[in-house]
Amino acid sequence: MNVKRTIPAFLVLLMVSSPVVYYQLGNLVYTQAAASNLECSGHSARNTPDQFSVSLWNEDIDEAMYEKSDTLAGDLSSLWFDTWDNATIEVPNEDITLAAWVMESNASRPWVILVHGIRSCKANHEVLIPAAWLHQADFNVVLFDLRDHGNSTVEDGLVSAGQREWRDVVAVWSWLQSEKGVPSASIGLYGVSLGAGTAAIAFDQERDIEAVFLESSFASMDKILAEELAFGGFPAFLKDAAVFAGKVSSGDNLVKHEPLSAAKHIGNRSMFITQSEEDYRIKLHHSQSLCDTAKANVGDSGHVECWFAPSSVAHEDSGEPGVLSHVTLMLTQPEAYENRLVQFFESSLATTDAVV
Repeated sequence: MNVKRTIPAFLVLLMVSSPVVYYQLGNLVYTQAAASNLECSGHSARNTPDQFSVSLWNEDIDEAMYEKSDTLAGDLSSLWFDTWDNATIEVPNEDITLAAWVMESNASRPWVILVHGIRSCKANHEVLIPAAWLHQADFNVVLFDLRDHGNSTVEDGLVSAGQREWRDVVAVWSWLQSEKGVPSASIGLYGVSLGAGTAAIAFDQERDIEAVFLESSFASMDKILAEELAFGGFPAFLKDAAVFAGKVSSGDNLVKHEPLSAAKHIGNRSMFITQSEEDYRIKLHHSQSLCDTAKANVGDSGHVECWFAPSSVAHEDSGEPGVLSHVTLMLTQPEAYENRLVQFFESSLATTDAVV
């Protein structure tokens, strides 16, 4: 065996194959991280507006749980809807149809569009609970499935971290204006988790959106990708490989639009940012960054409000604190959450009959 020839040949092979290996590793991370769940992680089979319950993302992690019956989740019947309408909404210039639930309360009152998180849908309690609170306060609400989620069009089965989905939000916003005659000043957005990031991007891209409420949002996809890799036990260098693979395989630049840009461009509009202090799915620094940036850039007639609070409740048997983490303040502090939610949109959206 000629070692002098074998070693250089191996190095040449490694150099030639490295870009391929780099892409394959990145694509593996990208397709796993971006995979949607067309069954809505079980929510669709269990929940409808007239009867829904709570299921948490980390329900199988015993150390992160306590009895949900100690929270609002113990009885949601007062929030169940009596009636709702189904609607299909087309995304302009795309072969995408969105499935929506429309709950109209009062034609003269404002509207709020609620945007769900990743591998979720409009049947998740995370949007149904705030929708019910708003509806009971005489707001009109729309819940819909983002593309590649629920009953909306399956484009490629992958989530683009808001890079494409923000157009779905704007499509619903435009639909309310064209189909319901609602002025833009009377339409707000509520987003949760990935849906909050998506709502923030829509708020940034469409400067006529008046108000956005962000629950457990990410601020920077670049940062959260690195954190997600660490959470899953992967090396950090795969972050750039995943971004590269996304560009090659689907054309998505996962870091092109960032929610933080919405805070920079808030202007004379309104933004509410909230998150559980114990959240370990999305780190609290994301919401803190959004809050600080929005407050530094808001105009004289704009409004920024931030609320970070614990979502921990003691176990009845031991007195030791339990932990609910991601998107849980609405369960552990429901009265405070409802009041802040309703008051934010009352103060930031105009009634439709007040808009000339």
